[in-house]
Amino acid sequence: MPMKRIFPSKMALILLILSLLFPLILSSVRTEDYHGNLKIGGTGGAYGVMTQVAEAFKKKYPQIRVDFPHSLGSAGGIKGVLAGALDLGLSARPLTAAERGQGAVATEYGRSPLMLVTSHQGGGINFTLKQIASLYSGEIKSYADGSPVRLILRPLADSDTSFLLSLSPEMAEAVRKALSREGMIIAYTDQDNANTLEKIKGAMGWMTLSQLISEKRSLTPLPIDNVKPSLDSLSSGAYPYCKTFSVITGPNPTPMVKSFMEFLTSAAGRKILLTNGLLVERKKP
Repeated sequence: MPMKRIFPSKMALILLILSLLFPLILSSVRTEDYHGNLKIGGTGGAYGVMTQVAEAFKKKYPQIRVDFPHSLGSAGGIKGVLAGALDLGLSARPLTAAERGQGAVATEYGRSPLMLVTSHQGGGINFTLKQIASLYSGEIKSYADGSPVRLILRPLADSDTSFLLSLSPEMAEAVRKALSREGMIIAYTDQDNANTLEKIKGAMGWMTLSQLISEKRSLTPLPIDNVKPSLDSLSSGAYPYCKTFSVITGPNPTPMVKSFMEFLTSAAGRKILLTNGLLVERKKP
């Protein structure tokens, strides 16, 4: 059967209809991509700043709901992503070879000074690394004014404890000694750690600048070897102690996850990170 000829006027009408429908179809697909819940979980130290990022993201896509399960720790966040229970994980440690083998992908989004902080109101506190080891070993027990120091510890497997163990052999021995002493206070999550540091008189422990700022914690950061923790001192290398934060995604991220990641690394997302005490690497052109 011979094909019917389509007259130019009919062809123009068809093209006009398609041009009108295409944006509607594309809009429908995009709208579908940005409906539903986005579940984010992992290390509690990242919750304060990531909540702010999520709120800004929701202003762009108001139909999305973002859920933050209770602090799961870095390992819990990674496991949650790999199991499909979370869309995004928050980690303060590198992925293991086994986790990468299962398809986990880590995207670093910032570094924040890891600081010794205190609830003590007396000024002029400055410790050397050797003196910090003496604090943990129990040789130094009080502040300069005689007030007792109450160390707040983290579990042996926690990333903050791993950081302390790596500082020096003397520090590693002192930390293990502190963990073995009776009556020591151990905080199991980043939020428990922050709450305990604020509540106990004379408390001292470790926290990132990003958690301090984003959660508006009433604690005083302490200089180490006469260097104050800040983004400037971290950037210059003068202050060497920091924690690196990453977002963990699975092998097949959804369009909504990809859009969140794009927002996180955008100018708007980077501004939120920087304002909350995270040193963000300059985006490559």
